[in-house]
Amino acid sequence: MQLLRENTVVVSKVTGVTSRMLEDSMEKYSRIAFSSDRIAFPTCFVVLPYGLQLDETQNRYCAVPSPEYASCAERLGKCLLEINKATARMSFWMRMNDKIRDPRNGDNFKSQMQEWIKRARVEPCNAVAKEIVKSLGLGPNYALLCEEILAFDGSISKAKSYMKNPLRAARKAIGQNADSLADMYPSLNLYLIDEDTMMPSYVDERFSPYPLRIHFDKSLFKNALLPFINIAVMKALARGRFHGLAALLGFPPSFIIPDSWKASEPGLLHSSESSDSIEEFVLLQKVVRKDDLQSLWDDASVNSSYSGSRSAGSYSDIRSFSNLSLHSSPSIDLSEGDPVIASVPMIHLELLFREFDPDRHFNNLRRVSRGVEESSPGLWTVNETINDLHEVMELADIEDQLQELMLDYEKKKNTEIELQNLVQRKKVVKMQLSRQGFPFHKEIFHSKDSIDEEFEAQVPGDNNAKTDPSAGEARANPKPTGELYQDDGTKIVTHRMRYSDPDSTSDEGGEKKKSKKMRKSKRKFRPWFGAC
Repeated sequence: MQLLRENTVVVSKVTGVTSRMLEDSMEKYSRIAFSSDRIAFPTCFVVLPYGLQLDETQNRYCAVPSPEYASCAERLGKCLLEINKATARMSFWMRMNDKIRDPRNGDNFKSQMQEWIKRARVEPCNAVAKEIVKSLGLGPNYALLCEEILAFDGSISKAKSYMKNPLRAARKAIGQNADSLADMYPSLNLYLIDEDTMMPSYVDERFSPYPLRIHFDKSLFKNALLPFINIAVMKALARGRFHGLAALLGFPPSFIIPDSWKASEPGLLHSSESSDSIEEFVLLQKVVRKDDLQSLWDDASVNSSYSGSRSAGSYSDIRSFSNLSLHSSPSIDLSEGDPVIASVPMIHLELLFREFDPDRHFNNLRRVSRGVEESSPGLWTVNETINDLHEVMELADIEDQLQELMLDYEKKKNTEIELQNLVQRKKVVKMQLSRQGFPFHKEIFHSKDSIDEEFEAQVPGDNNAKTDPSAGEARANPKPTGELYQDDGTKIVTHRMRYSDPDSTSDEGGEKKKSKKMRKSKRKFRPWFGAC
């Protein structure tokens, strides 16, 4: 992997934002999607049916006004968004399928689902949708997708086909949009993407072979190049939603998001804060295309010894979303297939680079990583960005130190809270023992810990009831008149009180006698108190 080492710049310390970008790199997702451990070339790119030119005012590549651009700009984004949305629907209905087929709780979930459907007819769908996605164990980002299912008929949400078989429905939708995309391309213009900006990288074409202009081949585009483009689209959507996609496709900043794009909003599940949804989509699309890759593998005559596995079976006819409680799809084959077959797009991409970029120019992009190990994640960006990363290494070091100090501070803070709770608990236990007549007045028990003195003032008196219910009970029952307590709150009990019957009652006269005896005994045990 000499080529990989030559193109890699190691930055030992990076800021938190940069660290998240490295963990969210295209290389990471490509390893998952194409079963490849070592990738020596950039995999983040777009293939456009129109050309781009440098906009010096924006310092970025933008689409050249042309008949090709005008006719396909909106449709190009729409098809890519529909592929993403089909994957989102597949993810949702896979989870729904698992819940319905649960041998222990499936029937209960079906009944609950019927109740939600009834409520959606009279209540706001968004509130019901939030309850459904929560019960499925999905994040709130799925609520809009579920709301679409509840609010519209099956012709919009495609609920019928996805209920029958999510995998087959997603494969069909992705295939139809892939065919529509292929029809837009008179030729292929491959632009590498700067993963820092998620926009096409620019280098003067006089000194670079990019964009790579490739003779159009429909099978190559659909099965070898489009899987990479779909992942790049997910990253762009996570970064900037519709505007992120527009920048990825080279549309100028003045580009107005068309209404046809906005209809795909329920499928925008990705966020820069978490990579979970992208990882899931990458795996699902890997499953969807495994049969198509088998055909590409055979057509290329690379190896004819592998055979793809097709899922087959009979499915119940579900006529509407309301019949969900009566039917569920059968078990679906979600195996990823042979890893050699899964790596077919990566093999074709490497062959493409060897043919069109033999000097490994890569449009002057360099790979930046935190470690020298080949397994360390890396992203491809321009030298200017890499120089900036070196400039902020001191800032990254400060962030690391702050992080360590914050961890130590939180640990110390938790220790103090635990110590305060134990001190408070000790006070409560002593109070309970005093009520039972325990002889704390004896010298062997009469002491005050330094820990108590240090933390007693820090423990708010109002928190006693939260620490132990008995403490709140002690405050609820005020101290009887005439009783003496030590400084720490424990009651001084005489030998007569200790062995007296706590349940015994006396008349008013008896109470007066007892009070007189108590005062005498108190003067006897604590002679330094004067008479009242």
